[in-house]
Amino acid sequence: MTPLDRLYPDIVRDLLTVLTGGTAREVIEIGATVPDSIPLANQPVRRVSHLEGTVSIGDRPQPYRFTERDFELVGTDRNPDGLIAIRFRPKARRPAPGSVLTVNYYPMHLPPSPLTDINVGSVVRTLLETMAREMAVQYAQLRQVYDSGFVETAEGGSLEKVVALVDVRRLRAGHPVGRVRFSRRPGSPGEITLPIGTVVTDGKGARYLTSAEGTLQPSQGNVEVPVQGETPQTATVDARALTILERAIAGVDAVTNEQPTFRAAEEETDPQLRQRARRAIHATGRGTLDALRFGLESLPFVRAVAATEYPDPLVVAPGTVRLDVALTEDGAANRLLVDRRIEELRPAGIFVERRWAQALQVGLNVALRLAAPLSDPDIAAMKSALAERLVAEIRALPPGGTLRRSRLIAATLSDARLADATIDILADGTPAPGDALSIPADRTATPAETPVTFGPIALEGAAAGPTELPFDAELAVRPFAGPASALEAPLRGRLTDFLDAVGAGGAIGFDAVAAALRDDGSFALDRTAAVLLLDRGSAGFEELRDGDPDLALPAGARAVLRNLVLRAVP
Repeated sequence: MTPLDRLYPDIVRDLLTVLTGGTAREVIEIGATVPDSIPLANQPVRRVSHLEGTVSIGDRPQPYRFTERDFELVGTDRNPDGLIAIRFRPKARRPAPGSVLTVNYYPMHLPPSPLTDINVGSVVRTLLETMAREMAVQYAQLRQVYDSGFVETAEGGSLEKVVALVDVRRLRAGHPVGRVRFSRRPGSPGEITLPIGTVVTDGKGARYLTSAEGTLQPSQGNVEVPVQGETPQTATVDARALTILERAIAGVDAVTNEQPTFRAAEEETDPQLRQRARRAIHATGRGTLDALRFGLESLPFVRAVAATEYPDPLVVAPGTVRLDVALTEDGAANRLLVDRRIEELRPAGIFVERRWAQALQVGLNVALRLAAPLSDPDIAAMKSALAERLVAEIRALPPGGTLRRSRLIAATLSDARLADATIDILADGTPAPGDALSIPADRTATPAETPVTFGPIALEGAAAGPTELPFDAELAVRPFAGPASALEAPLRGRLTDFLDAVGAGGAIGFDAVAAALRDDGSFALDRTAAVLLLDRGSAGFEELRDGDPDLALPAGARAVLRNLVLRAVP
């Protein structure tokens, strides 16, 4: 017990003992071995009125009050005739080793006391019990003050003040909450820890933070973790909207909310808040590489951080750490906030060399093979979704990370409509050798201006080479010299070259055709009278005139010039 654990019956007992000339609360410490006899301070002893301590029941210590069946008053070798020590009986309870005994007793020679009427209801007894009650109230208030300083024992508003030290707030009624499921990347080994406070978003401004730690065991494919809105004003989202991890976690392939988020009907209880605060305290660190990295990456404008201890292999300087920080929103204010956070987190005596990671433009050339024929709108939608997934892979790379071709292909083939894909990686416009692109520690991968370029789209099981669709052109031209027939050969060559450049699965636009045929020194093209035609076979013909949308070629099909008709206009 602590000095704050004083209950009313204990206080009354001790006051009565002192009032009647006895010795109250004499403390005796038991060593590793319980002695045969324990001498008392005020000798000789008439009787022991109260003896309490701790006994072992199984492997657990339990408080226990010893009675005369457990002990007796005896003498010692020096004074065998005097009652000066406590001896525990052979088959009775004995105090646990390392525990403490508290004893109230009366010496043989009591000092005279002017107060003799201590019966219940007497003036002396009533005054004593009144004082004991006030003391018990004070002890209870001190206990409440003491308990209010700890997460385990604080309650209500006191608990809210304690957990605010680690930036945890009670979730009030109406706060957006939900659950998200993290899925393991196929083939990733080992245990994967999902830190509390991991941010997932819908990409449209709704940010949710995990309110508990999650763990993916080596044989576990996914785990569900509760989340809460960043603020009470965070919007609720539909099912499968929270699909973006702001900071990549090694081994995690995807995240989603299978159910819509919702507004909490009741505020968070003390046990729930206490449990969440304990996890937040565990996750709060100072002075380690992980603390520096996680602390900086918790800033919304920090994309990734690479932390390196002893950054110069030639000069091993203890107490030196280099941080390469990649920002999504660069600016003087954000850089200042990063430097302040570093000062808050770095351990004393450690020099932190902070560098701003420079952008490395990463692009991808993608060639697809369909498992089955798709319509042009479906192909366009598939390309858009695939480009988003691939760009997310690029954005998730930290400084010093590695972009692997196999991971990109796996992300691509997650669409069941695709049978195969090939991907080439470009770094600052230069093809990356091998099957992976290693990002330098002082660089950050940034999607290129055109991050994903799609090449020809083939169809699984189709004959080698693209399908050819006949293409006809009827052009109205105004020759500057000579007959219009003299222009046919050069125009046919230019139009053939243009269609070859479009390739299989491409798109043909009227403006692009006019630009390819243009020759200001030989003729002028009357755009309003020109007609282009694509023969889709059993699907019919499709015309293209000035101002019409582009003609999209089917996957695996290319246009081949069949007829070219020239009409001379004045």
